Amino acid sequence: MEAKDKKVKKKEEEGSEESDEEEKEETFESSPALLEKYKTAAVISNEALKFVIGLCTAGADIAEICAKGDKKIEAEIAKVYTSKKCKVTEKGIAFPTCLNVNEICGHFSPLKDESKKLNDGDLVKMYRL
Repeated sequence: MEAKDKKVKKKEEEGSEESDEEEKEETFESSPALLEKYKTAAVISNEALKFVIGLCTAGADIAEICAKGDKKIEAEIAKVYTSKKCKVTEKGIAFPTCLNVNEICGHFSPLKDESKKLNDGDLVKMYRL
């Protein structure tokens, strides 16, 4: 009976350790590498934003611009955190490139068959990529 009680007590202790780890919040002070990851993401975002702005010309297809924006981000992401010494770092696009033209309020990243072309004088709004 005592062995069974010890096993139950040990499981309870292990469970409390796991919950303590989940409660710990990662901050920039406790993990300076986290700040570097955010800085790297900001640099990639700014480069992609400049790239997409350059593609926004009269007659350009919105779906193609969005696809090229996503490809640009993926190419830049592939260049960082490639060392085998680094722990496995999840990389990818959190939100697709979106261009909101004129009356479209938000999150317009069309498929090829839903796309429109930009006209001269269109108001193009974009989010930080």
